[in-house]
Amino acid sequence: MTTQQQPLRKLYYWPARGRGEQIRIILSDAGMPFEDVTWDASKGEAAKQEFFKMCKGLGGHTTTNIPMLEEGGKFYTQSSAIIRKIGRDAKLYTGTYEEDMLIATAEDLRSANYKAMSMFGATDKAIKSYIDVVLPKHLQNLERLLLSTEGLYLLGNDACVADLTLYDALHVAERQVPGVLSKYPRVKLFFDTVEGRPGVKKWVASDQRKKLMAFPSVVKTTPQKVDGDSRCPWPFIYFHDPATGLRDWQTWLVAGLATAWYFTARSR
Repeated sequence: MTTQQQPLRKLYYWPARGRGEQIRIILSDAGMPFEDVTWDASKGEAAKQEFFKMCKGLGGHTTTNIPMLEEGGKFYTQSSAIIRKIGRDAKLYTGTYEEDMLIATAEDLRSANYKAMSMFGATDKAIKSYIDVVLPKHLQNLERLLLSTEGLYLLGNDACVADLTLYDALHVAERQVPGVLSKYPRVKLFFDTVEGRPGVKKWVASDQRKKLMAFPSVVKTTPQKVDGDSRCPWPFIYFHDPATGLRDWQTWLVAGLATAWYFTARSR
C-alpha cells in the first residue's frame, strides 16, 4: 500500500510523548503517516477539558480514552491493543507468547520509569530506589535476555512490536538517568540498532516530535564539595535547599548581627 493510499491516521493524546510515544514510533517504523491531535497547552485548563470531552465522545468510554488512534473513521483505544493492531497491519507483530511476554517486560520498565517521576508523586526515597535498585534490575534482566538472543533484536534479526515498545521505554530511562544505558553494552547496542532504523530515525529527528513534552531527568545535580563536605556551600544552598540553609551556623550569625545592628540603630 503506498503512502497516498493509506487511510488518514490521527493519534489523540496529551501534547507530550508519554504513553503515546510507543504508538508514534511503531507507526513511523511502519511508514504509516499520522497526525498528532492534542490541545494548545498555552490555553490552560479549559482547552484541556474540552479536548478530553471530545475524546470521551469519540472513544465511547467514560475515561478520556487517550491515547486513541483514529483510522478509516474508526477509533481504537488502549495503548497495548493499539500497538498490536498496528503491528498486525504492518506485519510487525508475531502474536506469539514470546512477543507478548516481551511487550509486558517493556511495559514493566515503562511503569517503573513513571513511578520515579516527581510529577506523579514520587518521593526522594522512591527516586533514589529507582536509580540505585529498580532500574538496574530491569536493565540487568534485559542485558541477560539480549545476550541470549542470536540476532540484533529480541526475537532474532527481524524487528517486531516488542523491540519498538522496549526502545521507547529505554529512551525514557535514558532521559531520566542520563548515561545509564552505557553500563549495559548489549542493551545499548539494541537501543542504537532500533534507533538506527529508517522510520524511527526519521521520527526521532522530526519537528513534529520536538513539539512534544519529554520527561526530564530524575537525577539531581551533584552538590559542590567544599572542604570535604559533599553539599552546596552557604549561602548558595538557599537556591535549592532553603531548609538546610536555615540550619547553617552562618545563617544564625548573620541573623544575630542584623538584629544587633537593628536595635543599635533604633537606640541612637
